[in-house]
Amino acid sequence: MRVSHCKVTFLRIGIVTSTALILLFGGVARAESGDDLFSQGMKAYQNGEYQLSIDKLSQAIPLLKGDREKIEAFKTMAFAYMAFPKKEEARQQFCNILKLDPTFELDPIMTPPKILAVFGEAKEKCLPFGGIEVHATSGDQKTIFGAKVYLNGDLIGETPLERKDILPGEYELEVNQDGFRSYKARVSIEERVILNVKSTLIEVRMPTITSINHDATAPLAPGDRIEATLMGDAGKAATFDLGDGNKNLPMNEVSPGRYVGIYRIGEKDQFSDLTIVGHLEDRDGVRASMEAKKPISTTGLSRSQHHFRRGKVSMEQGEYDLAIDSLSQALYEDPNFVDAHILLAKAYYKKKGAYLESIKYLKKAIELDGDNLEACSLLAKIYIENGKYGDAFPVVKKILGIAPDSGFAYGHMGEILSYKGKHREAIETLRKSLQLDQGNPRVYFLLGNVFERLGRLADAVLEYETAVELSPTTYQYRDALATCYRSLNQEMSAFRHWKKCLELGDLTELERRKVKRRLSELRR
Repeated sequence: MRVSHCKVTFLRIGIVTSTALILLFGGVARAESGDDLFSQGMKAYQNGEYQLSIDKLSQAIPLLKGDREKIEAFKTMAFAYMAFPKKEEARQQFCNILKLDPTFELDPIMTPPKILAVFGEAKEKCLPFGGIEVHATSGDQKTIFGAKVYLNGDLIGETPLERKDILPGEYELEVNQDGFRSYKARVSIEERVILNVKSTLIEVRMPTITSINHDATAPLAPGDRIEATLMGDAGKAATFDLGDGNKNLPMNEVSPGRYVGIYRIGEKDQFSDLTIVGHLEDRDGVRASMEAKKPISTTGLSRSQHHFRRGKVSMEQGEYDLAIDSLSQALYEDPNFVDAHILLAKAYYKKKGAYLESIKYLKKAIELDGDNLEACSLLAKIYIENGKYGDAFPVVKKILGIAPDSGFAYGHMGEILSYKGKHREAIETLRKSLQLDQGNPRVYFLLGNVFERLGRLADAVLEYETAVELSPTTYQYRDALATCYRSLNQEMSAFRHWKKCLELGDLTELERRKVKRRLSELRR
């Protein structure tokens, strides 16, 4: 019986122990892991639940093992803080990232400018910078003010210069000033050390111009040719200016020290007593200039120019029918008058429903002047506004070939790419547009459209908010922002922006009814 009693006791102890172990390990299994909290925080951000995202990711970070996941968590928290906005808290998250990876950079295309600015502040605050002081003197030890200073080809200021925000490393230093040879050196910037550089610039001789003259003996008419001749040092680069509108016209060295340049007077050239200025430049970029003694003038207006000016005045007064009559007369006198074709296209564009006539005259202008940026730009705009994206695409490509730094053309291209469903390319192109034209609210609106199509509603809100800040009276931007807030179930924000829409003075009756209907739905 004693043996039997021991067995029973042992069995009961085993049951109790097993039960305790089950309860213990069951509790651990139910506790949320770092990966679980990370996933929940990321999902909350995408749903626009910014505070929940911050809470979950804050809990996840101590439990995460890899730096990559921690960096992503800190970055998302920074973005979430910016939605409130809480810039200081966002800046701290970026500092946390830079402690883990000092080389970390945000994607300048996919990241809104407001967040990039805060990230830049974090880099200034958290990264270990060095500095450089640069002074320039001439050969006789006189201080040179305003010499341009470059590090690795990037302009960082003018002498005397002091910068304390340079990342440690090896750099190619260059100091430039007109009339002097460049100073070049390799320098090493160390953390929390100010490097002092004293550069001596050697003066170079100014090229010599002995004369500049031209062959015009009477007022010039459209189509006339003027020949400018410059005499000076041989083997240099020569150009001449014909007023503010025609600068650095090329000249060829036809014999040692004799340079000749030719310009043909165009329809739009109108000037009186204009002075020609010649320039001679050496290989070091040192440039000499001289004015011609004899001025030049053009004749009076041609008949086509007379009608053109009348049409231009009518356009400025909003009398588009009168403008169309005058510009049509200008083209009757001169069918190849490019500016008249463009202005006539603008007059038809101002008349609702007449965009096909605009397209006709713009195509003719481009046929006559293939690189006419004004004609190409208006044609692209008309195609975009009328949903003719296929027709717009080659025109926008042409504009970018003519003017690679055209911000509005990148905006058009981004809209076309978005229409084609090429969303990342669209975002990249629209970000490029903003780099060239930061204050364009329509580009921010288009970015919001792309992010909304991608289901990234939180990012769409940031772009729409910027569009509304830049253009608070544009119904289209505020309506898109309100709609996006509603999709995120942030009905109070949606209600506030639709309420603001009703305060806009230029709403159509259809838009007003639409806004009232949505406000009514939110009140239910």
